[in-house]
Amino acid sequence: MDGVIFQLKWQLLRKKPILRIIILLCLLFTSQLTNAKTLLLLSSNVVYYQETAQSLQIRASTLGIPNNNFQTLTVEQFKQRKTLPDQYDLIVAIGSAAATTALEDENKIPLLNIFIPKNAYDAISSSNAIATQDPAAIRKVSAIYLDQPLKRLLTLASLLKPEAKKIGTIFGPISQSAQPEIEKLAKTGGMELKYDFLTKEDNPVSTLKPVVTESELFIAIPDHAILNKAIARWILYLSFQHKIPVIGFSNAYTNAGAIASVYSSPEDIGKQAAEAIVGWLKNGDGAIWSPIYPRYFTLSTNPAVARSLGISLPSDKELYVKFKQKEAMANDK
Repeated sequence: MDGVIFQLKWQLLRKKPILRIIILLCLLFTSQLTNAKTLLLLSSNVVYYQETAQSLQIRASTLGIPNNNFQTLTVEQFKQRKTLPDQYDLIVAIGSAAATTALEDENKIPLLNIFIPKNAYDAISSSNAIATQDPAAIRKVSAIYLDQPLKRLLTLASLLKPEAKKIGTIFGPISQSAQPEIEKLAKTGGMELKYDFLTKEDNPVSTLKPVVTESELFIAIPDHAILNKAIARWILYLSFQHKIPVIGFSNAYTNAGAIASVYSSPEDIGKQAAEAIVGWLKNGDGAIWSPIYPRYFTLSTNPAVARSLGISLPSDKELYVKFKQKEAMANDK
């Protein structure tokens, strides 16, 4: 019996160095995580930028980064500072103006841009020398886009009106580059894409009307903000007139008359950003440095519009579950 006890004690003593190493590694990772300093740079003080920052901090705190490790500045406040403190491990630019300001600033601090449309990020990053000939001078820069992958718009369309075979849309100066992709996605889903191109100089009604009348469902694709506002009311007016449901890209679109919209809210973007940041700081996950579309998204519906069009609309919760299932099935193929 004494021999057995001695063997157990010896085995425990042998394991102690390993346990010490494990504990030390855990403390090292925890220290790195809790000591990391992040600057949240807001394009302005508007509510949706503030909500994005708050969501990021709330999610990060649940994952081990305390709130006091974040400092929040607006672009205006940032520009008033003559120098940027070296203690920051990361800058998170929230919005296009913040992204431009952060990229123009001469520092090598890694930069994550969020709440920014893909086209805006592409334009900003291409006009700034992110990578130089000197490997040591390369700055880590990435983004979580604000806009949705095009396939999400078609997934939502197929769930709300599965019998629709003709999908309409209008492309602006920026979104026209998406035409081949969405046409291919529509074809894969057994649908025909009806479309046209529109600029600020064109008559929106004369361009939109033929597309709307030839479609069974219309998908609004974001473009320039000015163009978005200019044609949104005509899209909704003509579609209502011809009993054509519209899929939008914001909650405002849904409230204005779209049957439904898919978009990423400030809470969605902030949550994803926090998880990416913690993954990088805690686990060294380099995935954060590959620009991506948002993982989290929100669906909003307009039951009154659905009733007027004779479309049976599930609850937002049911629709979300069905959407996730359909998206997962598509991704598995």
